[in-house]
Order: sequence, then C-alpha cells, then structure tokens
Amino acid sequence: AWSRGLGDVYKRQKLVHTGFIFLVGLGLLVAEAYVYVTVGGNNGLTVHAVAEHYYGNRSSSTLQTVLPRMMGYAGMSAADKPKMVAAVNHWIASGETEADYNQAIKPLIAGNCLKCHSVAMTKVLHNPPLVTYGDVKTVAKVDTGMSLSTMLLNGMIHLTMLGVIFWVAGWIFSKSRFPNSIKYPLIIIPFIAMLVDFSGWFLTHQNPAFVWLVLIGGALSCPIALLEMLLSLIQMWFVKPRLQAA
Repeated sequence: AWSRGLGDVYKRQKLVHTGFIFLVGLGLLVAEAYVYVTVGGNNGLTVHAVAEHYYGNRSSSTLQTVLPRMMGYAGMSAADKPKMVAAVNHWIASGETEADYNQAIKPLIAGNCLKCHSVAMTKVLHNPPLVTYGDVKTVAKVDTGMSLSTMLLNGMIHLTMLGVIFWVAGWIFSKSRFPNSIKYPLIIIPFIAMLVDFSGWFLTHQNPAFVWLVLIGGALSCPIALLEMLLSLIQMWFVKPRLQAA
C-alpha cells in the first residue's frame, strides 16, 4: 500500500511537471523565434545584427541613409546631388546647429524636398515632415541602438520571468536520477548565462566588441534550460522509477 501510494504521488507530479515543461518549453521556443525575427530580420540572426540591435548603426543617420532615394524622387540633377550630400554630411558632422541649418540646409530642403515632405503631403504619403529645424534634426539623429530605459525594462522582465522558469526547471531536473556531475552544471549555467547576457546588453551599447557576451549568454541560458526540461521529461516517461518504502 505504501509503495502504491508513492506511485500515485509520482504520477500526479509527473502530470504537473509535464504540463509545465510543454507550455514553458514552447514559450521559450517562441521567444527564441521572436528574437530571430525582430533582431535578425531578413538577413538572419548574425553577429552584426545583434551588435546593431544594442549599439545601433552609428555610421549614418536616417536622413543620410534615405537621402539618395529622396534626391531621386525630387528629380535633382546629377550635378546637384553631390552638393546636397556634402552639405548634409557637413551639417551633421558639425553638430547639427540651427544656425548652420538655416544657412546651408533649409534652402536645399525647401527647394527639393517639401513637395513630398510638407505638412500636408506627409498626411497623404505618411512621410516624416521636413518643414522645421526640429523635423530635420529628428531624422538626422544617428541610430544608437536600444535605449537605456528599454534595456532596463526588458532586463526587469527577462531576469524576473526567466529566473522563475530556470528555478522551476532546475528544481524538476534536480529530482532526476542523472549523476550530480551532470545535474550541477546544467542547473547553474542558465542563471549565470542570463547574467552574462544581461551585462552584455549594456556593454555592447557602449562597444560592439562585447556582442559576444550577448551571444554566449543567449546560447547558454534558454537552450540549457530546455535541455534540462527535455531530459527530465524523457526520464519521467521512459525510465521506470525506483519506488522504495521508507
């Protein structure tokens, strides 16, 4: 009877743990897919894409990136295009002051861009307005990647939610009958890796060379937790438990 009672407890725990593993495991896989789509984009999750996500593309502003296309739409002559590019590049490199804007940039914008970027036309074409100094300066900002406030918010969510998931997954795996030489590293690695990943966000925001911390942390946090849950699931359902009376 004692052995049968232990068997019933084990079956109930197995069902609870299995439900958790399936739902949370699917959630972690969806999270990995979300990162691949949003960070990687059309080119896939490359090292450059991850670095740019946190550091940004500081080699060029939005205005400088779209300027060749804008000049084409405006029908500018081949001789005038280099002059506008040089003027915009010089203005941005010089600090984007309003005095320089009024002297060198505003006449070019007024003569070539407002046919599509006036207040009225932006409502029709859904283009950003380029009417005022503030409008132009907004699109002349260099992309510096994820903001500090966003990293803090995402960090709060990731550290809290993944910490709980890693704890429960580790607790389930700790009850398995794998040797301690396997259990100890697999249980602790996701926690350490998440801290490495989180630290890498802020370091990469300052220097893209630290992107490897993000990649290593990401590769060893959720995937290792998924491995823990998979091994626990296999043992629960395909390895007969050893039930012993006290």
